[in-house]
Amino acid sequence: MTVAQLPNAGLQRQHKLHAKSTQSLEAEVFRINAALVQRCKAQQMHLQSHGMQTSRANRTPFGVRRQAHQRKKSLQSCCSAAGHTDEARKPKIVGLGSVGLDYLAQVAAFPKPDEKLRTKQMETRGGGNCANALTAAARLGLEPHLVSKVGADSIGEEIEQELLSDGVQTNFLLKATDHPSPFTYIIVDKQGGTRTCIHTPGASYAPEDLDQDTIDRILSNAQLAYFDGRLTESAVVLARAARKRGIPVLVEAERLRPTLEVLLQEADYVCTSAHFPQQWTGEASLGDALHTTLQRLPNVKWMVTTLGKKGSVLLERCPDQAGQTEAVVNELLSTMLEEVHSSSSSNNGNGSSYPLGAGEVTSSEKAVKLLLQRGPEDSPAATAAAAQAASAEASANADPSNAASYGTQNGESTVVDGALVAKMTVASAASLPQEAIEDTTGAGDAFIGTVLYAVTQGMPRDKMLKLAAVVAACKCTALGARPGLPYAQDISPELLNA
Repeated sequence: MTVAQLPNAGLQRQHKLHAKSTQSLEAEVFRINAALVQRCKAQQMHLQSHGMQTSRANRTPFGVRRQAHQRKKSLQSCCSAAGHTDEARKPKIVGLGSVGLDYLAQVAAFPKPDEKLRTKQMETRGGGNCANALTAAARLGLEPHLVSKVGADSIGEEIEQELLSDGVQTNFLLKATDHPSPFTYIIVDKQGGTRTCIHTPGASYAPEDLDQDTIDRILSNAQLAYFDGRLTESAVVLARAARKRGIPVLVEAERLRPTLEVLLQEADYVCTSAHFPQQWTGEASLGDALHTTLQRLPNVKWMVTTLGKKGSVLLERCPDQAGQTEAVVNELLSTMLEEVHSSSSSNNGNGSSYPLGAGEVTSSEKAVKLLLQRGPEDSPAATAAAAQAASAEASANADPSNAASYGTQNGESTVVDGALVAKMTVASAASLPQEAIEDTTGAGDAFIGTVLYAVTQGMPRDKMLKLAAVVAACKCTALGARPGLPYAQDISPELLNA
């Protein structure tokens, strides 16, 4: 195993930058109202594989110097200012899933039951997994088209205008006259680095909204179709249509959802949260869960799982005859995680500066026959654990009577015994000091948006994971899911290009 290190990775400063105090860094950088867009391109970063050295007088608390550069423009001119040039040449992708408005309350620490406290900062931002990921992809240079539904209200108008300002096309964003727009209350715990979401859904995008003409227009010239795991009945219809047209399908598996398993069977690529594989399979260990998840999805070419501060892991399916060496999947995963974290710590451990490192990547290089740690005798326990997780998720979603659809269909076993031949790639998270982290809301969406970009560019897997980690880290430096997302012109060509 070798560690693939990309030198001089990072973000290029393209404007004259000047120092800002810690207080100014907490100032508002992105605001949208019904008619005008105010954008503060507050974040310009220069990353190096070993961090950044700056004089104390000219650096912020995390080695990032900012320029407060606000303009008030119409939507059209704002899109132009954001670098949206010659849309016809940009790869078209489509995404079906959630969109909404986020009400973010940042607090010093998460409140205890029946406790009163004041917010440190309160913001209203655009949200929704699909919309956030498409925004990240648009800023990197794609032409995303959102397929979803909002209410025919002022919130719906605000949601649409923010998307348009970032180059996300809304031709297929429907507006329901009998439902309000979806929204989410988010408590951002500054001390703990967590966020807690309470979601109120709006009108559902139904399969009846996808007539043949609409499907044809949505998929025309699309290079990739993305589904965030919501609106699964409609997603299955569009995913199957995409596959018939030879359009690759990427499915996000963040948590157990009704009929998500049916949608996953249509995927070419899958992105999961850290906890989904174990919830879905009932496996006791993460390595076994990754192994079993990929085995249960025979059409999937590769699957990437985000691990928060630990980074990410990607399994790429290989022909059975390619695996010449064997390894227990849990042992290999642990070894590779230790390797990237050791390299990342040694390369970014500079106490005299505030570096933002691009992270490290290690790979098995060749296909490996991956073996489960558990034995066949433990299969019934895994199946029972998966059923329990499905029931708990259905109850948490106020849908207890539909628990069966949250897990394995038809009551089948969740486990698949035997070896899996695959390559494993592990990447660390981009190094970011704790004091630089404002909000982790949407970090996973930023990661997935980068994956969408990487797939359309034919980017190597290791480089894709490194770029996605950088974009996700940038997002975390601002409150809300989108303000911290970088633009393509802010990222060095060495990191951005395939």
